[in-house]
Amino acid sequence: MMAYKLLATDLDGTLLNENREIDRENIQAIHEFREQGGRVVICSGRSPLSTRWIANTIGLQGEPIIAYNGAIILDENGEISEQAVFEHDHLLSFWELCEGEDFYAHFYEGDTLLVPKETKWNKNWIENNIPSLEKTGGRAVDLEKFRGQCQVKMVDDFYRYIKSNQPDITKIAVFDEEGRLADFSKVIGNQVGGMEVSSSLNFLNLEISPSGVSKASSLLKLSEKYDIPISQMAAIGDNYNDSLMLSTAGLGIAMGNAPDEVKALADQVTGSNQEAGVAQAIRRYLL
Repeated sequence: MMAYKLLATDLDGTLLNENREIDRENIQAIHEFREQGGRVVICSGRSPLSTRWIANTIGLQGEPIIAYNGAIILDENGEISEQAVFEHDHLLSFWELCEGEDFYAHFYEGDTLLVPKETKWNKNWIENNIPSLEKTGGRAVDLEKFRGQCQVKMVDDFYRYIKSNQPDITKIAVFDEEGRLADFSKVIGNQVGGMEVSSSLNFLNLEISPSGVSKASSLLKLSEKYDIPISQMAAIGDNYNDSLMLSTAGLGIAMGNAPDEVKALADQVTGSNQEAGVAQAIRRYLL
């Protein structure tokens, strides 16, 4: 009997290497674990389309997916089974705060990115959201199909957009190059309700979810749905938006490239994402 029946894996900085490809060794180890009866769930801040594209490319069809840091759960068929969205009053308060403090933020509505202006943080979003995965085995025809379903929409009047469209926003990202985001995250907590703030880039960005939503909260939902105790779930990740998931799972594994604070919350530390650290972890701790 395997001690762990499910592995939740982050993508960027974890399963994906620095070239946004997935090492063959990681893919082989994932399928070895599945052949033994284990389940592998992608658990990422990426969009539903992005996570599905990556899952399909490495042969993870038929598994649930956690996208947008837990705000969306996809079922085995890739359909949305659960979705958490921001309250519109909280979005407007947040936007007002960003404008007042001069922070750039963009918003995720389904697989559409809402941006206030063109910047380097959104310029190549479709290509970054749906990476080519050429060396991983991504097929060009499928790549174009997935990219064709993504959209970047310019919204110069966010207030009007919220009032007239009543959008379902599931994630917000904030970017800054002046080292102000750690402090700004505390301001958000004090002045805007209904938001969970974390980072996937060592506080070079903020990733914001609706209140109570995290990778950990969605993992607990999967635990209930599939009748797998959380003690029999393992999780692997590399950054602050993985922290709660690593401390909640029965076995939390930090990547070798994770910040020290994230490593401290994990039960084990594996190799980096340049060393097929996911494969190392699966073979050492799960098989």
